[in-house]
Amino acid sequence: MHIKEVVSPPPTTEWCEIFHSDARATPFQSAEWMAAIEQTGRYSNASRLYQTASGRILVPLAVKSSVIGKRSASSMPHGFGAGGCISDYPIGQDDIQAILKDMHGLRVRTLSIRPNPVQIDMWPTGQNGWSASPRVSHVIDLAGGYDRVWQDRIRSTKRNRVRKARKAGLTIEKGNNAELVNKYFSIYLRWSEVRAKRRNLPPQLIRYLAIRREPKWKFENVAKAMGSRLQVYIASIDETPVAGTVFLIMGKAAVYWRGASDPELLAKFPGNDLLQNEMILDACQAGCSTYHMGESGGVDTLMRFKSDFGALAIPYAEFHRN
Repeated sequence: MHIKEVVSPPPTTEWCEIFHSDARATPFQSAEWMAAIEQTGRYSNASRLYQTASGRILVPLAVKSSVIGKRSASSMPHGFGAGGCISDYPIGQDDIQAILKDMHGLRVRTLSIRPNPVQIDMWPTGQNGWSASPRVSHVIDLAGGYDRVWQDRIRSTKRNRVRKARKAGLTIEKGNNAELVNKYFSIYLRWSEVRAKRRNLPPQLIRYLAIRREPKWKFENVAKAMGSRLQVYIASIDETPVAGTVFLIMGKAAVYWRGASDPELLAKFPGNDLLQNEMILDACQAGCSTYHMGESGGVDTLMRFKSDFGALAIPYAEFHRN
């Protein structure tokens, strides 16, 4: 592939055109998501638009500057999903190799690319100047619609837990507003504190580390930037929150981005199962073809939870410049 021109950062209008031309693109690869990342004040947009003889390819790229001026670049930053390429024409490994060659020359201290797992077939298994770290993500194929997913892909144990949650009287709130963000963050802190208690760890320390790992401003800024494309779901019993999730939806892909629950209430009220089912239903009704449940960090229980909802484990890789 011959790269005719590179534009960085790319015009938002072109970015949106390319995004909606790529049926496998996820919300993490959108211009709106990059704006959300910039909204945090920690990153700047250094995305690259490649004009080729066949069409356009875009790589979302966020740059973080340190106090000494050296910069790290990633597609995407840790905690903000997968990046990689989107395009307005079918691309292959030759295209990816040309892009990796170009990006290898960027003047940043560190550089990493974590592609969309369902696009990993386009990426070469080896490339000079790059190393690959294996990863695994879980994705549900929504082909056939919700009834097909419910009957053929979600296991009977999960269907029974969804029915149990409804019978117990769990209710669901969903939307994008400060009140729901606050509720989700409170559940997240409650989850951290209960885990600390069970492990005989100092609750104050665990709470501090939880806030540092996932600060509230991150959710507030991202919710503001994404608007209705981001929805917070809260499952409650008698107005007491049991579980919460953060759901992203754009184009043909939906994403389960974050989730937290009250471990003590969850034993009796399966709010996590109810929320997953609701998000899958909403994704199907919106015409999505995939529902991304993300990585599990090698935790068996979490991987089993996702597979029980019909998610397939997809091996892929994150690429690091040597």
